[in-house]
Amino acid sequence: MYAETGAAMRAPLAELLRQHRVQRRLGDSPTQRAAAGQQIRQYRHTVLSWCGQALYAVSPLTFSNQPTVPANPFRLAAAGGGTTPAGELARSVHLALTGDSAPGASLEQLTTPAGHPHVDLWRQVARAAALAEHDTAPAVASIMTAPQAQMVVADVAAIVQALVVLDQRHSNTPEWEHLTHSARLGWAALAAALDVHLGRPDYTVDRLGWRPPVKPIAGPARPGALGVLQAEHNLVVKLGSSLPSTINLRYVIDSQRLLSRHLVPFANRLDDRLATRWNTRADVYAELQRHFRSISGLLGTGGGAAAAEGANAVDRLRRLPVDTIVEPRVLGGLQLLFDRLDQHIVDLVEDGVNHGAFAQRTRLPRPAETDDLAAKARDQMTPVDPTDNRGLIGTIRDLIPRQSQTITTPGVTRAEVHSALIHRPERRTSDLSL
Repeated sequence: MYAETGAAMRAPLAELLRQHRVQRRLGDSPTQRAAAGQQIRQYRHTVLSWCGQALYAVSPLTFSNQPTVPANPFRLAAAGGGTTPAGELARSVHLALTGDSAPGASLEQLTTPAGHPHVDLWRQVARAAALAEHDTAPAVASIMTAPQAQMVVADVAAIVQALVVLDQRHSNTPEWEHLTHSARLGWAALAAALDVHLGRPDYTVDRLGWRPPVKPIAGPARPGALGVLQAEHNLVVKLGSSLPSTINLRYVIDSQRLLSRHLVPFANRLDDRLATRWNTRADVYAELQRHFRSISGLLGTGGGAAAAEGANAVDRLRRLPVDTIVEPRVLGGLQLLFDRLDQHIVDLVEDGVNHGAFAQRTRLPRPAETDDLAAKARDQMTPVDPTDNRGLIGTIRDLIPRQSQTITTPGVTRAEVHSALIHRPERRTSDLSL
């Protein structure tokens, strides 16, 4: 995902920004330093290529947050008008790529560790940039919102600023070639970063990106606890392939309640903390099931296969002997599947409530006994209002533990890059005794 590849780029880049005297890190002789500089330029070209590709992919959704200036009727309309900071940054990156004589790093260079630790940090940045091309492809950018696209521009601007700073630190490297119009590139990156943060960028872009395809585990049921793991895996895959109906979503919720409750004794033998967490999960799903007793709607029409897999998981777990010792790897796999399924159910319920796909059955007051009118149906379906159903929203959010919620917030690597950009080396204190 974009969160992983973005963090993989920013972490080694922040470490590079904290290293100031780089010549002694490249080698002892000018020949070694020249060879290391050539390899660094290839890695830099790969990172710049990703910056240009990402800016081009999100360009339809990038708008300036600065207030519009009234047009001057005495100047031509084409004289410097209609240029956004993100567009200027994209043009500056294109000029830098066009004037760069170094080719991009090869696949062997990206996957083989370099001999110098300093050069290897550049390799890690370039490797993450090559992987990030899948996460910012046009197909992924087409489902982004404007604030999410602005967040991508902010990340690219910070990386470009870091490349400009590092370009100046390699001035003494033999046979080093500076970035084309590096001053313009740096100012364009700074302007784009300032313009983005005038608005409100959306950090949920970290959830987007390329994901490896996952398929159900076909074949007969695996023996023992592996069969439970197989059924739970198939449930997660099939539930994510289509929108479930409300009744099938209710079946899935009930299966998770039973599954978590029956797994507590098996987990308690190896990890009491995991048993406590699963016991809490069972309580949350029981409360969620109580809320869904009076909820219907038109969320989707699928989910039947996922509900069947949930029933298979519960049935296979009940057949396990009580003295079965479940391996820690199986327990860890179940916890990983639980995390993915809980997040998916949270997204389903919150999106259904926000889009009005759920309706709740309410009971009307009983008519008066002296009323001669025909009695009407007392049950009425009303849309689920998040303000009136805080219990449902609170229960849904309880599925994700607090420590997991803090992980999904903006990563610390963004703050590390910004702090490293203004980092200054500590001055050497002269020893008077010498």
